[in-house]
Amino acid sequence: MFRARFFKTVQWKLVVMYMLLILIAMQFIAAYFSREVESYYTNTFTESLNSQATLLSIHLERNLALQRDGKEASDDEMREGISYLISNLVVPNGAKIQVVDQNGYVISTTENEKSVIGQRTAQPEVTIALLGTRNESLRIDPKTGNRVKVLAVPVKGDNIVYGAVYMMAPMEEVYTTIRKITNILATGTGIALLFTAGLGVVLARTITIPVKAMTRQAQAVADGDFNRSVKINDDDEIGQLGMAFNHMTERLREAILLQEEEREKLAGILSNMSDGVIATSRDGHIILLNRSAEEMLQIKMVDVVAQGKTLYDLLKLPPEEEMPLFEEGEAKPLMIEMMLANRELVMLRVTFTELKQDSGKKGGIIAVLQDVTEHVRLEQQRREFVANVSHELRTPLTTIKSYVEALIDGAVEDKELSQRFLHVTMSETERMIRLVNDLLQLSRFDSQGVQLHRKSMDVGAVLHYAADRFSLMGEQNGILFTLDMEPSIPQVLADQDAITQVLDNLLSNAIKYTPSGGSVTLSARKNERKGRVYISVSDTGIGIPSRDQKRIFERFYRVDKARSREKGGTGLGLAIARELVKSHGADIDIVSEWNEGTTVTFWLPYAKGGEVA
Repeated sequence: MFRARFFKTVQWKLVVMYMLLILIAMQFIAAYFSREVESYYTNTFTESLNSQATLLSIHLERNLALQRDGKEASDDEMREGISYLISNLVVPNGAKIQVVDQNGYVISTTENEKSVIGQRTAQPEVTIALLGTRNESLRIDPKTGNRVKVLAVPVKGDNIVYGAVYMMAPMEEVYTTIRKITNILATGTGIALLFTAGLGVVLARTITIPVKAMTRQAQAVADGDFNRSVKINDDDEIGQLGMAFNHMTERLREAILLQEEEREKLAGILSNMSDGVIATSRDGHIILLNRSAEEMLQIKMVDVVAQGKTLYDLLKLPPEEEMPLFEEGEAKPLMIEMMLANRELVMLRVTFTELKQDSGKKGGIIAVLQDVTEHVRLEQQRREFVANVSHELRTPLTTIKSYVEALIDGAVEDKELSQRFLHVTMSETERMIRLVNDLLQLSRFDSQGVQLHRKSMDVGAVLHYAADRFSLMGEQNGILFTLDMEPSIPQVLADQDAITQVLDNLLSNAIKYTPSGGSVTLSARKNERKGRVYISVSDTGIGIPSRDQKRIFERFYRVDKARSREKGGTGLGLAIARELVKSHGADIDIVSEWNEGTTVTFWLPYAKGGEVA
């Protein structure tokens, strides 16, 4: 067991690493050294052999030239002379030498077999040499199986080839020397590895001893002891690691203290949250109840713990078997209606979150309570809105039905009366169409949002277009219509159709609720500092009481319902105008005095070059 653990230690890994590094380095050195040694010895051997062959060919030139010219006394004397040169001038060192004439016949040789003398040689190197070119090659001797060097040198003078010298020298001594040198290098490598292993153990201990000390310190920190520190002996990387570890221990101590502070802050946040929070343990008992939850449920945490109530008891829910809170790992918010001691009714929206441990087991439940009583009130207002819509539609439908029944009953025979009835029916129908269109537009805003196509827009052109359309309406009603616009109004980034609809709604209301003899002013001002263009619609009409100004942008809200309906309004124009302006990221507001007039102002941002989709 100890041996297996030892081989997994950093110390052993470092020793092995050092040994592998040395081994790899020595292998590269050995490969390079062996190649260079082999190259050196083989080149030296070849050069020596070339020198001897060249020297022999120089001395043989005279003998072979005389033989060619027929001036030699006899062939035997020539062969003796050549044999004397081969034996005394060249040190063959085991090499076999043959002297060949220009026709390829062997004249003399150092071999014991004299039978080759006078025979024609078939060596390819000799054939090349007789052509005047030196040739050499490395072969394997078929008799001994050893490597031999073969060399053929031409014997020539005055560019005439008289013959050739053929030499075949064994190279085993060279390779034996190379093997000895290689063995010496391998022995040195083994000694270096042993020395490296010992040195690696010493070096590894200088690293592993401080690491073991830091390991003990880490175990102490894990047990909660933050008062110990690692002893620093040197200022090297290990010493810096020890200092970093001591710094980490100090920061960890601070982090734990900070965590305690954060826990206290979290407790403070839970206590002051507007939403109620209830936490339960794994068995369902209440372990946390913040102040908002206590106020919503009119109960104290002390009483809950004393009574041992569960979440089901606290929220008056059916047992878990009848109504599980989590289905397929998910929980849907519940709407709970509870009657409390000091309140008639409270509506709570409860969201459940299941806490799980690392093992995947259930760890408890977090329930977040929201008092939605006000939301229910707003829902009631929505229902009232539906009722208002129904009422707004029922009134013209009733009128249309009455006039149609009168026409059916015989009023159609009276041309003047029937025309009047038809005009009224047409008017009520148009009002009903306007109402439905406005409702559809608002419904589209609520469901899909306002779809805009914003681009650079010329404010002046839009305002002149609106003034041209509504000035005639003003003249027909005896109202003075004025366009007041600063010069050089910059372009704005807006949806032209949407802004046109906003102006139509505002100008239509201004003319409707301004008596004859009054005035309506459409104006535009720029604000360079804010990068905005402010557009205002002012009138001298009946105005709006201050108590109604906060609700004037609500749907179907009318200051004077009877008079508004008489004017043909739907009660949705200002609501639509606000939605369109808000969708541009802008604001709209209203300033009014009863019986003095009203001013509605909204702004649009400057365009900053280029069209924006």
